[in-house]
Amino acid sequence: MTIFLTANALAQADPLPSWNDTPTKQAIVAFVTRVAEAGGPDFVPERERVAVFDMDGTLVPEKPVPLALVPVLADIKDAVAGNPLLGDRPAVAALLKGDHAALHAAGEQGINDLIAVATDGRTTEEIVRNVSSLTAQASHPKFGLPYASAVYRPMRELLAYLEANGFRNWICSGSPVLITRAVSETMFGIPPERVIGSYVTTKLEERDGRTVLVFDGRIGHLNDGAGKPVAINLAMGTRPVFVAGNEGGRGDIAMMRWSKDRVGPSFQLLVDHDDGEREYAYEEPDNYSLNAARTYGFQVISIKRDWKAVVAP
Repeated sequence: MTIFLTANALAQADPLPSWNDTPTKQAIVAFVTRVAEAGGPDFVPERERVAVFDMDGTLVPEKPVPLALVPVLADIKDAVAGNPLLGDRPAVAALLKGDHAALHAAGEQGINDLIAVATDGRTTEEIVRNVSSLTAQASHPKFGLPYASAVYRPMRELLAYLEANGFRNWICSGSPVLITRAVSETMFGIPPERVIGSYVTTKLEERDGRTVLVFDGRIGHLNDGAGKPVAINLAMGTRPVFVAGNEGGRGDIAMMRWSKDRVGPSFQLLVDHDDGEREYAYEEPDNYSLNAARTYGFQVISIKRDWKAVVAP
């Protein structure tokens, strides 16, 4: 089911109806208006209007577990049952114990360790085959919706608003690229060729007379922190005009700073998870990301104050 906004919805007077009329919303609309105004001092040609979004914690909740783990949970448990030594890895142990705090603390490295365990020895087709169906079937424990539908409504609106104004939206996530690509178009309206992510390395093998790509259990690229600008440059060869990330793991500040340092106008948006009632409330112990937002002039989204709705069908 495609859940991004329709053309009729975009035609309404308010392009961001799930956002409260706060300075954050006003700043977004003002920026998009400026860069899309032909002949204006901040006009940006459409070929340069690139927007990059982190996924977990920015487009979808990253708690209790990141989206990418949902379709491989059973595979991880099966892998550990076959090789108990895998359970010694910190992220694997945390997942099996249901210790979500420890799992979150393991960060992107931990997530990709889990994916490596789940995919080792399997083909790319085997992994992707059931991703969409499993994320559509599994229910998010907080929101009572399938994980495939548990997308931040205000961010769906923002993606549609940017696209309607000539932006090309991309995802740059620490989650594994293969799984993120399998859900990006259905969940966010972003085609798979515009997805950048971490990856487990593969090798070409022949099985049953057919060539296949097989995962070998090694992380090839961890797409987090300073690795994000590098990966973005490889994928598109330009600095994005608009970047959105989230506070909670420090991993998005590098790509936000890289966008900020482009020649010409730019906009950076940081989601602050400060609403424990409607979503989850958490922060970095040293407030690294929020301090960076103040230092470099990034716009901060307060979920509590800026969003009328959080996750809604």
